[in-house]
Amino acid sequence: MYVLGIETTGPVGSVAVMNEKGQVVSRKTSEKMSHLRELTSMTEEIFREMGIKASNLGLITVSIGPGSFTGIRIGVTTARTLAQALKIPCKGVSSLEIFREKTIMGNTNYTGKGAAIIYNARRGQVYGAVYGPRSLEILPPGPYMLEDVLDAVSSQEDREDFIFYGDGVDAYADRLEGLALSEEDDRYPTAAMVARLGRKRFDEEGDDGYENLLPDYMRIAEAEQKLRDGTLQRMQEEKKKRYEGN
Repeated sequence: MYVLGIETTGPVGSVAVMNEKGQVVSRKTSEKMSHLRELTSMTEEIFREMGIKASNLGLITVSIGPGSFTGIRIGVTTARTLAQALKIPCKGVSSLEIFREKTIMGNTNYTGKGAAIIYNARRGQVYGAVYGPRSLEILPPGPYMLEDVLDAVSSQEDREDFIFYGDGVDAYADRLEGLALSEEDDRYPTAAMVARLGRKRFDEEGDDGYENLLPDYMRIAEAEQKLRDGTLQRMQEEKKKRYEGN
């Protein structure tokens, strides 16, 4: 079965196709945040290289978040559309959990060390997870303060053997001094990682169904949060007062 992987949660998007033997051909965007413009052309290029067509695909996998709100929507919408049009299964995977493969012997880019993943959620907040060697879950994927992730790592006896991944490595560089940081090219999720975990989850859990394939933002958008907590209303009232006072 050919598996298509889509990853658009970070600044660099990518697509990959994995064949029955687990061999992967992938492409990544040439410019940051150009997911929408390049997704289709990259996928078609892979098809030509592998000598297959969209009709040969047996599974669509996609990273559902957390990450860029716009990027997540692009990836999930593309996956839903393809799964519906081709009438094939689809599977969503966490952009945090896919980093577990870094800790498992025999996987691509295996490090033999633990993985601490931090995506910048601003104001000292992160979307994070921590996995020990051999995929042991130490801190489950979720929204945290950066200190929560740092504390989870420091509580481990082998804390020096954890590598940090995600765009939070750049955002909070001043607070990560002395810790092991991933190389920039290895810092972000890839479509190949999505395809591998997606196929594994599909074998274990079955089809999500395109109707149920939804983004996992983990937290609501800033505009919606302001609406819920009354901030937006207060801002509008203050603006109205300023207008009336002129």
